[in-house]
Amino acid sequence: MPFDQIIRLAVLVIFSMNAVLVVGLVLLKSVHRHRMQTHNARRQRYVGLLSRHLSYENCTDPITEQMAEDPAFLDALIDMRNAITGDEVATLRRIVNRHGVIERQVRRLDSGLLLGRRLRAAVALAEIGDETAADALMRHLDDREPEIRIQAARGLGRIRWTPAIDQIVSRFSGEIPWVRARFSDTLVGYGTRATAPLLAYVRVNHRFETKGPTLALRTIGQIQDDQAVVPLLEILDKSSELEIRMATIEALGEIANPEAEPALTRILGSPEWQLRAKAATALGGLGDPVAIPGLLSSMRDVNWWVRRSAAAALARLPDGIEALYETLDDEDRYARDAAAEALADAGELVSARRRIDTGESDTEPLLMHMESLEHMESLEHMESLEHMENGVPS
Repeated sequence: MPFDQIIRLAVLVIFSMNAVLVVGLVLLKSVHRHRMQTHNARRQRYVGLLSRHLSYENCTDPITEQMAEDPAFLDALIDMRNAITGDEVATLRRIVNRHGVIERQVRRLDSGLLLGRRLRAAVALAEIGDETAADALMRHLDDREPEIRIQAARGLGRIRWTPAIDQIVSRFSGEIPWVRARFSDTLVGYGTRATAPLLAYVRVNHRFETKGPTLALRTIGQIQDDQAVVPLLEILDKSSELEIRMATIEALGEIANPEAEPALTRILGSPEWQLRAKAATALGGLGDPVAIPGLLSSMRDVNWWVRRSAAAALARLPDGIEALYETLDDEDRYARDAAAEALADAGELVSARRRIDTGESDTEPLLMHMESLEHMESLEHMESLEHMENGVPS
């Protein structure tokens, strides 16, 4: 066979295969679309069916075993669980238990095969949030798949299964960062019930490692339990690890209890600039004007980030804005710059112009800072318009 005929034949075969692939892809998308449409239609019918059962105690509309095994029915259950509260939750739980929904999902989760199917079961158990799944979810806190471990913890948190708190906390040290962060989210949902186990974990482990205890401290801060302040101050006093002390200061700032103010003010004199900056930010979170003198001193700190943090903290305090205006006349140029930046961030440009017009104070550093920011914004705006004219996304 001549070479040119071989080439033409090869091209024809390639085009034919591409055509078959395109047709196959179109057919697959069409089938998938049809399946999703029918799935969603069944799902809506099941939502209506479940709504009638929740509304009328003696509803006689049947829920068959075939329906209960339909994935669309499971989605409808999840939709209803996320939409109801109070007594309706108990009614839905009876429907779930009557038709073996939880047992079926637990079997799929335990099967050890087909990750997608197991993950769907874990998500379903987490969303439904039924106490009968607690033992299975506890087992799967050690599942080989990270996402299933996350869903197991989420489900336990949703049903507020308190025996799980210690189990979740104890896994902080050995977990990968992504799972550890999601475990933290779950513990925040437990509220103050998680405070004591988290504090105990930090006390035991902060001398040996930092990642787990640091996240535990930040979790305590998100819970915002005033009862944690005294133990946190003890940890702050005893720990020598920089990351632990920084996370403790962050937690105290999140809790925002005035009892922490003296300790945080002392830390403004720490040799470590990271601690000084964290303490300044935390004092701003406390909202107590008693911190103003210490923060004003930190405006002259040798470290620029400490100065910036102190200025930003002052902007959050009662009478702090006035203190920043007074700092604009400070002999320390760096303190003046930090004050101007904080006032600009606080939206004080109009007030600054008024002060100049009335001769109340010299706010020229603030106006210069604002003019610099406005110039940068103008340049960014012009660049954005140029991108749009050229059809380039900004």
